Amino acid sequence: MNNMECLNCGAPVLENGHCSRCHMSYDLLSKAFNTSNYYYNLGLDRACVRDLTGAIDALNLSLKYNKQNINARNLLGLIYYEMGEIVLGLMQWVISSNYLPDNNVASRYIEEVQSDPIKLEEANQLAKQFNQALIHAKQGTKDLAFIQLKRILSNYPHFVKGYLLLALLYMDNGNNDKAKKALKRVLRIDKNNTLAVKYLSEMGVTSRDIIEMKERSKRIDPDKAYNDEDQYKSDLQTFVEQGIASIDDLDDPDVEVGAFHELNNNKFNLIYVGVGLIVGVLVFWLLVLPTKINLANQKNREVKLEYSEQISSKNVEISELNKQIESLNSQIDKFNEKADEEQKKEDEKQESFKVIKDNIPNSTYDSLVSEAAKQIEASQYKKAITLCDVALEIHEGEEAYYYLGMAYLGDHDEKNAKSAFVTLKENYPESSHIEDITEYISE
Repeated sequence: MNNMECLNCGAPVLENGHCSRCHMSYDLLSKAFNTSNYYYNLGLDRACVRDLTGAIDALNLSLKYNKQNINARNLLGLIYYEMGEIVLGLMQWVISSNYLPDNNVASRYIEEVQSDPIKLEEANQLAKQFNQALIHAKQGTKDLAFIQLKRILSNYPHFVKGYLLLALLYMDNGNNDKAKKALKRVLRIDKNNTLAVKYLSEMGVTSRDIIEMKERSKRIDPDKAYNDEDQYKSDLQTFVEQGIASIDDLDDPDVEVGAFHELNNNKFNLIYVGVGLIVGVLVFWLLVLPTKINLANQKNREVKLEYSEQISSKNVEISELNKQIESLNSQIDKFNEKADEEQKKEDEKQESFKVIKDNIPNSTYDSLVSEAAKQIEASQYKKAITLCDVALEIHEGEEAYYYLGMAYLGDHDEKNAKSAFVTLKENYPESSHIEDITEYISE
């Protein structure tokens, strides 16, 4: 084993099978690295068939066994980017590039995203807009939530969380067809998304129909902006439209009573004319008028019966709506529980990131600060700001705050520059840079 190198730090392995520097067991590290590669290959296979949720689970397991598995971390970043989670994707690529600065495709991914500042700013606003839509949904202002989500999905047609929330709002509104349409887009992006399958099951869709829906969803172009114009109609609007239609149905043509024929005075004398008039009056009072009264009464009874049926139907609808409200309140409670679980997972992610940050070598911080100084000399202030931000994520230091403030000054952002210098002065009052920044703080 004298010729073997430690998989963790590269130091020689001793005869007892442990590293001469970090004292890790070579056999255990080998098993852990092999397991990490196994889960990476599993995640790669799932990603190839668009099982993105399954791929994320497999890649997280891969990184659990080997946090420096560059291939697994870069693929995880790509999957997050595909699902519209641009910030999570960038975080994975930044960590990857810190572990392997040279010949790492993650550096190219980061440059491609940062090359479009407008797109990067839009990605930064995505989380804020989604959180705002989530707040509207919890507060019951569904129309505002619909508007916010449609705005998000028009710019980010791959944002899976947006489609899931939109489907849940449609389910809450009783519009299952629209909910299924949104979930089809989810299944096109992420074939086995567990929440999408769960929502479909709650709407009564069978497992066979879900499988068929997955097949039909392959015809959907995920890059095409989501369009769903006929949002929904309020109960009041529907009631008014039905009422107008009912009133239109009641309109009948005027009933013809009949007309008297003009008498030919040449054929009849005055007596017959008088008799005819008397007979006509009697026929009108005895036959025509009662018939007309009966017809009017019949129409009146029919109108009353129709309105009674409408009232009964509306009462049934109200009862059904009350049941739906109870069911939707239950679903909202479940949704709030899910949102709390998501927040808990997000907190766990942040904690995991803190653990990762704490294990990054201090030399990485020094390298980032040194590179930031070079970028400032080359007038590449945006890159210098990014490097300082990443350095401060690793740990705080006076050099990072100083070059961050200088980069903001070079980028004509005096507000953020002053904030960085004030933090430097408060946290490091004995710093050698205090004299250099005094004039900027006093302004």
